[in-house]
Amino acid sequence: MLGEKLGHYRLTAKIGEGGMGVVYRARDEELNRDVAVKVLAAGMLENLGKDHLLREAQTASALNHPNICTIYQIGRLEDGFYLVMELVEGQPLNEMARSTKLTTEAVTRYGVQIADALAHAHDRQIVHRDLKGANVVITHDGRVKVLDFGLARRLDRVTVDAITRSQASFERDRSIAGTLPYMAPEVLTGEAGSYQSDIWALGVLLYETVTGKLPFGGSTPYGLSAAILHELPRPLPPSVPPGLSAVILRCLAKDLKDRFQRASEIRSTLEAIQSAAIVSEPRRDEPTGSRTLVSRGIQHLDVKNGDVLLFLGTTKGAFLARSKSDRKHWEVAGPYFHGHAVYSLAYDNRSGRHRLWASTGSPLWGTYLRSSDDFGKTWTNPLEANIKFPPESGLALKNIWKIALGPPEAPDKLYCGVEPAALFESQDAGESWSLVRGLFDHPHRPRWMPGQGGLCLHTILLHPADAGRMHVGISAAGVYRTDDGGRTWQARNRGIRVTFMPERYPEFGQCVHKIVRHPDRPDRLFLQNHWGLYRSDDGADTWNDIAHGLPSDFGFAMATHPHDPDCVYIVPMESDEFRCTPEGRLRVYRTQSAGASWEPLTRGLPQQGAYETVLRDGMVTDALDPVGIYFGTRSGKLYASRDAGKTWKALLDGLPQIVCVASAVVAELAGPSTSKPPTVKRRRPSPKNAKESVAKRNGTRATERKRSRR
Repeated sequence: MLGEKLGHYRLTAKIGEGGMGVVYRARDEELNRDVAVKVLAAGMLENLGKDHLLREAQTASALNHPNICTIYQIGRLEDGFYLVMELVEGQPLNEMARSTKLTTEAVTRYGVQIADALAHAHDRQIVHRDLKGANVVITHDGRVKVLDFGLARRLDRVTVDAITRSQASFERDRSIAGTLPYMAPEVLTGEAGSYQSDIWALGVLLYETVTGKLPFGGSTPYGLSAAILHELPRPLPPSVPPGLSAVILRCLAKDLKDRFQRASEIRSTLEAIQSAAIVSEPRRDEPTGSRTLVSRGIQHLDVKNGDVLLFLGTTKGAFLARSKSDRKHWEVAGPYFHGHAVYSLAYDNRSGRHRLWASTGSPLWGTYLRSSDDFGKTWTNPLEANIKFPPESGLALKNIWKIALGPPEAPDKLYCGVEPAALFESQDAGESWSLVRGLFDHPHRPRWMPGQGGLCLHTILLHPADAGRMHVGISAAGVYRTDDGGRTWQARNRGIRVTFMPERYPEFGQCVHKIVRHPDRPDRLFLQNHWGLYRSDDGADTWNDIAHGLPSDFGFAMATHPHDPDCVYIVPMESDEFRCTPEGRLRVYRTQSAGASWEPLTRGLPQQGAYETVLRDGMVTDALDPVGIYFGTRSGKLYASRDAGKTWKALLDGLPQIVCVASAVVAELAGPSTSKPPTVKRRRPSPKNAKESVAKRNGTRATERKRSRR
């Protein structure tokens, strides 16, 4: 066709050919300019029809954006039609990524422009459906141009089957050659391309841009399709900043609800990464290692010996609260880590420390473990994630759900439970972390299924007398126990039912919400399950139902009384479908008989229209006598009792969603103190049975009353 005229466009050179047709360079003899002319392939006309393609082209021609190749005109031929477009000269982004190592700044700059182009089209109900490296051209002046908006073929089930059946069929279908690596899982299962399918393709493109490779591999189209549907993307190199990694992995989430919902969200996130890189690019001569983050603009707490502290983790930051030992008046500081989700907090007072640990996470910056030795005034600010999966695992850290201290005799030992479900251990006070391979390599792991909140290891219970024994809770895998320090693990779920699987009492697969134990009875455990409340008296070998007399056996939060191993507190939820307090009444339930009976504690709590939710780490006790009990709700309210639950008071309101609450009683601070440390009850030897425990407790209280009368 070279030398021919289509309308007033003379074809002067062939630029390229692909599944959609042949592209020519042409001269517009009326406006005296060079343009690109695409003559659509006969195969596209046969599969989709002229009328459909014409409507698609007309819709796409309405797009007017600096990062979208403009369609000037649509012309008809005897057997089809052609498109006259802006002539874009430059290099396809995939070729550039493979030939040149692009900087983070360049990747984010190009990513912002692509996301902005997608957002512009999506706002006008136009889906690209074939976003890939070859369709994104970087012009000589560094501008992104996205080609072929709205013209990609739609895939039906027959086409998908043809793609994945064999290499030969893949090669025969030239209209999709080169597209399969960018197809979203839902497209491969036969769904029509959507806005989120474009977002998936952008994730593939960003991955390719930073690595020069594709995130999923396979020697055949069938193998590649299987990888896209079922495997995690290949791990990104450590050189990719956490914020950019988080964007890419969220784009590549297989579940639509976990993926970005709008391209404009990606644009905003990448712009924030750009801004951060501009203002915080470190000098080359700066030392490496942990940096310090100073929290400014916050009235910090002035902590003294004897103070009671509360640590509140929310979806938008952490808050600290302080009171004297009478717990009548509270001061609050925060938010720390503004806008970050803080799902776990822990206070480490071993070896004279006063160290506060916090897990912080955001879609932009990723998940970090930080610590403060001055009650929040300054925090460690690691240059890179301190807890991360080995590259060969193919996994990326989503969240740190639990920070647990090692035993007192090992003051530098720490544990973290994370998502995806795994246990990490530190032997050097958090300086370095290693994956506990015995649990990670467990043969059950490939069959663990995520709960609604993800596949997360959220509970870590160390045995106070047996250094080799530990229990963990995993949603939704169940309870696992090690008796040899983590080398081997066994599922310990006998008697715990599953309501959402055909087999009601499987070996594993239970959705555990919370496990607690009292140190005086280390082999007795209490468990709140996804439908079910249980007690074990043999270290989790067997479990027995103790939900008698409760309005619901569904819930999350549990806390033990620090001085009474028979006393446990819970907050029931109505159901899986309605995860709020039953009847709109906020009630804490207490057992003083190890689950034989329960009583509601309501004095001071709202009993009408209080549809609250308390999450698994949302309730805690302090170590004083009478014991203080505290719980936070998803609506941002904090309630407290300073008399073991007899009466309650609302301490705070209007916080972000509270996801964890921790407590501490401060002692042995350096320097002068104006406050006398309160008396904290010592642990008594483990009683032989519940009756002996009650008798001893009553005798102790009688003795204390005699002393007070003296």
